Amino acid sequence: MASPSPSNAPPPLLLTPKPEPLDNEAVVGISGHLLLPNPANNSQMISPEILDPVVEEYIRLANQYLAAFGGKEQNAMAMTLFAEGGEAREAQPKRKKPRGDAMVRVPDLTPMDYLHYRNRVRQTRLSYESLRSFFCLKYLADHANSDPSSSKPRNRADLKASRKMRQKGLFLHNEKDLRIVGNIPGVNVGDIFFYRAELMVLGLHNQIQGGIGFVPASLVQEGVPICTSIVASGGYQDDQELSDDVIMYTGSGGRIKNQTHVSSDQSLQRGNLSLERSMQFGIEIRVIRGLTVISNPLKKVYIYDGLFRVIECKKDKGKSGCNVYLFKLVRVRGQSESGLRGIRVSEEIKRKLKEKIVPNGYVSVDISNGVETVPVPFFNDIDEEMYPLMFEYVKSPNYPSLVKPFKGCLCKGVCNDNSCDCVKRNNGQLAYDSNGILMRGRPIVYECGDTCQCPIGCPNRVTQNGVKLQMEVFRSSGNIWGVRSLDFIQAGSFICEFSGDLVEPGLETGLDPNRVLIDPKSFPQRWREFGDVSSVFPGLINDPVLVQETEYLLDVSRRRNVSCYVSHSSSPNVFVQYVLYGHDCVRFPRMMVFAMENIPPLRELSLDYGV
Repeated sequence: MASPSPSNAPPPLLLTPKPEPLDNEAVVGISGHLLLPNPANNSQMISPEILDPVVEEYIRLANQYLAAFGGKEQNAMAMTLFAEGGEAREAQPKRKKPRGDAMVRVPDLTPMDYLHYRNRVRQTRLSYESLRSFFCLKYLADHANSDPSSSKPRNRADLKASRKMRQKGLFLHNEKDLRIVGNIPGVNVGDIFFYRAELMVLGLHNQIQGGIGFVPASLVQEGVPICTSIVASGGYQDDQELSDDVIMYTGSGGRIKNQTHVSSDQSLQRGNLSLERSMQFGIEIRVIRGLTVISNPLKKVYIYDGLFRVIECKKDKGKSGCNVYLFKLVRVRGQSESGLRGIRVSEEIKRKLKEKIVPNGYVSVDISNGVETVPVPFFNDIDEEMYPLMFEYVKSPNYPSLVKPFKGCLCKGVCNDNSCDCVKRNNGQLAYDSNGILMRGRPIVYECGDTCQCPIGCPNRVTQNGVKLQMEVFRSSGNIWGVRSLDFIQAGSFICEFSGDLVEPGLETGLDPNRVLIDPKSFPQRWREFGDVSSVFPGLINDPVLVQETEYLLDVSRRRNVSCYVSHSSSPNVFVQYVLYGHDCVRFPRMMVFAMENIPPLRELSLDYGV
């Protein structure tokens, strides 16, 4: 489509930041500590006539706990437990520990506290991803020259990263203090994870394989295990997803590894007992849903879905004929919308777009008009503004003829060792893994180009293959344009390239003053944070500093692409990485956008423009 002249439709400034988002989380109230009140301090029920919801919740649990004692004259530390046969028995009083052994809940946060914890979570996740990439690179280097036919150990960089963070005390919370009940401050409903080890790093779940995360009886003042989290991924054949808000969860035990059917009776102990105890006390449980995603190379994704309560526990015959414990969990009201709904919505939108059906609220199914391999739809249910349709969509900028192609590598197969000239340019390391994920940020990433002899499927050819993720431009309620994905985005994934008309040095002075220009030097060097392991390995040598700076501007006044609508944030989830292919002139690198963290479908992308 022809673009309008600047005189009748002056383009707005691109680099105007909008207010920092709070990720759609309610962040009002107070933070505090509570759980399982000591009945020795109270002989009467507590009045509920207090409006503060945190206090009301405390009173509800306190009254429920006091009711269980019924005013008995006995040791205050004794609690009523339910044996497998349904008969009640009294637990033996536990000797009081010298350390604090009360459970901890942080129910609500002020806006400032929320931003503090959210940044802590992001930094912890970035450290984990950086270490995982580091160990992945080390694995590839150690086995680069090994015999392809020989067996090699599995590349469990995810576990090595979590172990190293544990050794260095880099877990978000003290690993020895597992007694956090409720939400983990800074972790949002809808956050996604590709490795279970990362759940442990953040304290969301404390079992690397087990589905039930619980605090053992030895760490609980009352001497009983308390469940704090579950991973619901359909590991048992009796598991049922009754709705977004209701789960029928099968207890643990009686199952052969990697099998879904139960081959022996389950018992009410350990994790199963902790779920039953949490039901008795009304304790909220963090639920992480495990989903199979065929389109993702890792095939599995975990999504934090908020707090649930166990409302029913029953022992029943399972589908295999053995006795199993079934727990019915219901989602606590008043939370952010279930992450599952956003996933279903995005999948339905993609299905309609594939069938050339325009979903409700969509103005265009592809603003690129077929230029991109993957369509870029345009959504606006706010007003009648058609601004993104007023520009010619261009996939990549054209570089000047003075930029000469460089001598490519001579690899006959895929480039995977130091004998490759392109790998040598990347400081002797592979830039991407086998799935096209950027391993770490660099001053410049050198990809193989047209003059290289390696095949088109070489893993060192990523950004030149264009957009692979389903992006969409949308209009937000603040009359601001934004970009979000309909796909799951893994940290390190290539998203898009900044494109427009390239302005060579010295030619910008004659441009229309209303032109909108992007200076590559204006972007902060966020790439330094992606893959930075200096806090763990301070002796590592970084890539050499660029001697020359970029010498061009990008004019996006008439021609542009999806990248121009990405919003600004000082806590971004994507970053700009310079990439070169086809030539090695560092004055004219391409501005590629990569994911800094895992991004779920329909979450807005944000970039630090340095403004």
